[in-house]
Amino acid sequence: MSSALQRLLNPRPNAIGVEIGTSAIKVVVLKAGSPPVLQHAVTTPTPIGSMRDGLVVEPQAVATELKNLLAQHRITTRQAVTAVPNQSAVTRNIMVPRMERKELQDAIKWEAERYIPYPIDEVALDFDLLDDPANIPEDGQMEVVIAAAPSEAVARVVEVLQLAGLDPVVIDLKSFAVLRALRGNLLGEHLTKSTLTGSNYTEAGEVALVLEIGASSSVISLVRGDRVLMARNIGVAADDFTTALQKAFDLDFSAAEEIKVGYATATTPTEDEEDLLNFDLSREQYSPARVFEVIRPVLGDLITEIRRSLEFYRVQSGDVVIDRTFLAGGGAKMRGLAAAISDALGFRVEVASPWLTVQTDLSGMDTGYLQANAPEFTVPLGLALRGVQSRG
Repeated sequence: MSSALQRLLNPRPNAIGVEIGTSAIKVVVLKAGSPPVLQHAVTTPTPIGSMRDGLVVEPQAVATELKNLLAQHRITTRQAVTAVPNQSAVTRNIMVPRMERKELQDAIKWEAERYIPYPIDEVALDFDLLDDPANIPEDGQMEVVIAAAPSEAVARVVEVLQLAGLDPVVIDLKSFAVLRALRGNLLGEHLTKSTLTGSNYTEAGEVALVLEIGASSSVISLVRGDRVLMARNIGVAADDFTTALQKAFDLDFSAAEEIKVGYATATTPTEDEEDLLNFDLSREQYSPARVFEVIRPVLGDLITEIRRSLEFYRVQSGDVVIDRTFLAGGGAKMRGLAAAISDALGFRVEVASPWLTVQTDLSGMDTGYLQANAPEFTVPLGLALRGVQSRG
């Protein structure tokens, strides 16, 4: 087992969360507490051309930006928790013959081999037991979650952190970080100080769906109690909306991103919404109605991917009733996206706020900034939580 992922279940305390994303580098710093106290939530653009398919291809450029960000905000903690890109990560819930953890540690490589789409000798692999062997009959099967990523993907994020002067003490998966950060949302009316620090994501057998929409990758997860039922990469992300605008209006990527942020809405714009956006005559061609027509096919692809993922789970494991659905990640900030997905799927969808899981009133940070940017800080907050909690 890789020494990098081997520490995934044994984090050191007081490590910062660092997410290296396609569009931005984000850092969250917490002070241990019950709940932890937010001290910093900061971001800087990822250098153009430094990432490809979610992987770092210019580690020194990324490390320099990260180092500058830490210095600018006087962040001196050297231990860090980071994550491999979604495109590289694989998680599976598998059934294996009953055995003790020590036996499984020796056997997991062979058990996992048929579920991992990479050569098994070229991946960092870890696992956790979802069942207690003591409660499983001698000839029974127990459920195990396996997590894997190509060793190269792990090595690249480790290299960036080390070049920036950080000590990467835990390599996590973004899908796990998201669920950790959103525990305050997922628990709903069951949220208390006791449940927040427990191991459950949901209470009373409730099932929650979480869709994390990043710049270049998205992950859909289903959770019940303390179990991740499914974590599946899907092929539509926030940059796909930008690319559609780029092609339709013959813009460079940065200009298309500006149009998306300024004028895009995932539901049919009303006259009031058109007026409220106050676009000037020079930008009349980017009216919300025209922008909506451009992005609508991408929205349709996203909804189709969500449906396919749910159908995939139902075929594999049976029907499931979803009690709560949340959007996270920077892509969740698009106006009307939660409502559009809700209308298409027939159940309520909300934009999550990871700040429910921590104390923010002692941070001295601007509350408007925190709320406006809450979805995109979900992953780094989940990573930071791993750094201040003995379990997560």
